[in-house]
Amino acid sequence: MQLRRSLIILFVITAGVVTCKQKENTTEETPAAIKTNVTVVKPVKQSLTDFLELNGNTVFQKKVVVRANIAGYIINIPWKVGDRISSGSVFCNIKTKEQDALKNIDQREPSLKQFQQPIKIVTSAAGFITAVNYINGDFVNEGDVLATITIPSSLVLSVNVPYEYHAYVYNGRSCQVVLPDGKKINTAITLSVPVIDPASQTQQYFIQLPASEKLPENMNLLVRIPMKQKTNVLCLPLTAIQTNETQDEFWVMKLANDSMAVRVPITVGSQNDSLKEVESGISINDKIIVKGGYGLADSALVNIEK
Repeated sequence: MQLRRSLIILFVITAGVVTCKQKENTTEETPAAIKTNVTVVKPVKQSLTDFLELNGNTVFQKKVVVRANIAGYIINIPWKVGDRISSGSVFCNIKTKEQDALKNIDQREPSLKQFQQPIKIVTSAAGFITAVNYINGDFVNEGDVLATITIPSSLVLSVNVPYEYHAYVYNGRSCQVVLPDGKKINTAITLSVPVIDPASQTQQYFIQLPASEKLPENMNLLVRIPMKQKTNVLCLPLTAIQTNETQDEFWVMKLANDSMAVRVPITVGSQNDSLKEVESGISINDKIIVKGGYGLADSALVNIEK
């Protein structure tokens, strides 16, 4: 009897302890949900232009060579690569083998002095010297190329265009040239070569560059040629649109309410430097996350920053 009473008292005490712990657990505060700070924008209506983008190379069309007009030894050549030279300047002097032999003859014969003067080689063009093929003391034959002079004003941009785009690329067509530093030059196609490359099936076009642009030869530049224009299309900033690694799926994070973002698949079209066309998936009044949306899960909680 005494044992039964002790067991009942122990059971009551145990039940009371359990009940107290349950009450303590129910009074603990639930942790607050974590929200990501984001910035939102609304789509805008904008006109966009589709561009054909091609790579081009700078080329100097006019290069003049300086040739030896007689065989002999080069003397007095002060020029080097990179020097600017004027038309009519003396590039070097050439002493013939006969003149070299006459120096050993008795100088008391005055009639031979007139044959001692070296032959002057004079340039016929002005520009920059881009190649010097000989130095003082070298022997050259008649007709050998001594140097190459490049005429700066002949700088053009050469572009090879696939023939399938001939409806958009033609003489006089306006275009935009983008330099490696991001600078943009608005110009036009100047000349086309009526020959198709048999291997690549491309046609060569030349674009005249402004004289103020002092660009070197063989520089790679981007050429943007307008193809078609779309007006009043729905657009979003490029930073608001997300895609996968293969860029065959696109989506945005749209606000379902003031504190939740949902993932919405979209289809895209044309784009410019800052905006991309959205063909379907959203409307003009939707609020789209433009900053802070990368990596957000579907139905994530967010906090809108102003």
